Amino acid sequence: MLKKAILFLFMFSQIAFSGLGQYIKWQEDKSTSFLRLHIRTHEISRYKPQTGWVRLDTVKSIQVNYDEILPTSEGIYEFQIGQSAKYYLTIHCTGQMYELDKSTWTLKRLDQTFFRGANCKSSIFMRGDEIYAFGGYGFWRSNNILTKYDFIAKEWMSIAAEGDVPSSIFDGMAGYSPKKDRYYLLSTVYMNDTEKKTAFNRDYGIYEYDFFNQKFTRLGEIKLPTVINFLDSKETKPFVFNGRYFIISDKPNKDFAYDTMFFIDVEDDFKVYQWKNPHRIYLNAQRGDDPEAYMHVSGDSLVWSNNLVKASMEEPGFTVASVAKLVSESEYIGTLDAVPWYERFAVFGAVILAFVILVLVFEIYRRFKRNKLKKSIRFMLGANERLFLDFLILNYEQGFVNGHQIIAFFGKHKSSPESQRQFRAKLIENFTKMLGLIFVDQEILDIQLDEQDQRMFTYRLQPEAYKKLKGL
Repeated sequence: MLKKAILFLFMFSQIAFSGLGQYIKWQEDKSTSFLRLHIRTHEISRYKPQTGWVRLDTVKSIQVNYDEILPTSEGIYEFQIGQSAKYYLTIHCTGQMYELDKSTWTLKRLDQTFFRGANCKSSIFMRGDEIYAFGGYGFWRSNNILTKYDFIAKEWMSIAAEGDVPSSIFDGMAGYSPKKDRYYLLSTVYMNDTEKKTAFNRDYGIYEYDFFNQKFTRLGEIKLPTVINFLDSKETKPFVFNGRYFIISDKPNKDFAYDTMFFIDVEDDFKVYQWKNPHRIYLNAQRGDDPEAYMHVSGDSLVWSNNLVKASMEEPGFTVASVAKLVSESEYIGTLDAVPWYERFAVFGAVILAFVILVLVFEIYRRFKRNKLKKSIRFMLGANERLFLDFLILNYEQGFVNGHQIIAFFGKHKSSPESQRQFRAKLIENFTKMLGLIFVDQEILDIQLDEQDQRMFTYRLQPEAYKKLKGL
């Protein structure tokens, strides 16, 4: 009897488990509601915060093989086709594209994709009437492949890109801004299970993709400590994007139910705002099997569950808040690429250190040159020439020295006029010749006629020569 009871419980649990795993769930485009399709019974239900799950109809199918639909509650995106009741439906990891007509609840397979598993958790978005899928993970590595769905070929086609193409588009914050017509990628992770050294390598770059030029530009690097800490955490990294703001929740789990949100403005220099939950609202931004219970975007608003008792059987309550209101209640904490104070200090210190080193090197070089010049002068000049140099330096500020002063300085005033003339001429010749070997292509002496005695000359060091020689 006990064995039968155990067998019955086992079979019941399997049936219950399989029933829970037979759904695909997704948020309706531009709405707070969710849809759920049972891939065995084809029943479709809608979830609203006010009503919970309500059965709508049984889906009619056109060219749909339900065995190829993976039961999942993430990576399914719905895009409205114009203003009609028809919607495109994509399922990540598969490349599958469906058309869902909500007026008749008809599901139609559009694509002819065969390969799957290459772009799990890719960044999927609609631009105009075109659908794109960037990056993703599959076959044990992340990728940076850009694709666009071709409605004629019924296949995904790759797009070639130029510029600063990131090595991977995965596990970062990514989204399309309709107003700026740009795709933004804030950090990304390169993963390759084969390469040990690069098994998990995060790039903190801020990337922008220009669709017109098909070009990536690296705008900068994330430096703000708050965002860095969020990206470096080992927890799941839920975020939502409303076309202007990347919205992330700090520590989104049951231990921090009343924590904060951060808003990153891609339209205004990537300014970051921190919302500190002034109303003490239960903040639930987790991802899981029940996406309808967690934070999501609805137009210009955020919607999230605020049920404190998850075990309660009653339907959870929801909070709906305007993004603009939340930003107005937030504190501006800096731009995304703002360098933290300790890095600024480090940079400033490095600049000061570099300057000090430069000054020291210059001073060492100056002293080396001066010592080299002193040695050269000592070696090149004779005793009389060195004395004459000292005499010229000493009298530089007083002006020119004449021939009589030179003769008197060397004590030759008692010699004959001819001897004095020869001594003076030889002294000047040797002096200019020897220093000319040291100061190549540079005048050493400024020689002028003596205004008081036109038969004689006056002498003075050239200004540049004086500057170099005075400190010796």
